[in-house]
Amino acid sequence: MKISEKFKSIPTLWVIILAFSVALAGFFVGNGVYQSVASRTVTVKGLAELDVVADTAVWNIRFSRVGGDLAKLQSDIDSDVKKVYDFLQSNGFKDNEIQNLRLQVRDKYAGYSDIERKGQDSNDRFVIETGVMVRSNSVDLVDAVSRKMGELVRQGVVVSEDYTGPIYVFNGLNDIKIKMIESATKNATAAGEQFAKDAGAKLGKIKNANQGVFSITARDQVDAWSDNEKQAINKKVRVVSTITFYLR
Repeated sequence: MKISEKFKSIPTLWVIILAFSVALAGFFVGNGVYQSVASRTVTVKGLAELDVVADTAVWNIRFSRVGGDLAKLQSDIDSDVKKVYDFLQSNGFKDNEIQNLRLQVRDKYAGYSDIERKGQDSNDRFVIETGVMVRSNSVDLVDAVSRKMGELVRQGVVVSEDYTGPIYVFNGLNDIKIKMIESATKNATAAGEQFAKDAGAKLGKIKNANQGVFSITARDQVDAWSDNEKQAINKKVRVVSTITFYLR
């Protein structure tokens, strides 16, 4: 090959290299634009709430006796148990909804020496505590009868100081979960679409999503001091879904 012919092929080579470089640059620029667009996201939250009613009530009625004669105390406790059973059964509860709680006997002077005991009043040495538990699906009945505790007090039943009344449980969460998640997702999507519209963009696919945790609270305040969900028959189930969408 002549030298002149060799140099004639150089421009062609440069054209090829230049074309390849332009194509490669175009790839990176295009890919960079895609990454830039893809990185535009919006994170929104969707709330779903549903009012529900408790389907199970658990009611512990605890009572005690204090004295110095264990045999008499046991007799008095047995009498109290009968009074509570009669009270419950007369108000419509079935036998299979009522059961005894464990009996506990406490010696207030256990561990005292003989000399230390001499200075104590033996008439309040022993404490016997027990109770009756009601577990029922008749939630309204439990609520109504629990408001009549004064009848037992008038009969001499010494109700424990920490008595707080029945607790109410909702067991149907699994039955409403899917419906509530769908509602929360729908609300989140609506919020995302509104944001995209305001930003002059369109809502794209979901980047990631977090279902959130279901919570159950009292629908209404139970009393002036507390909103304890367990003491409320009417409850509110709540879930918040967090979703990140691409914008395009």
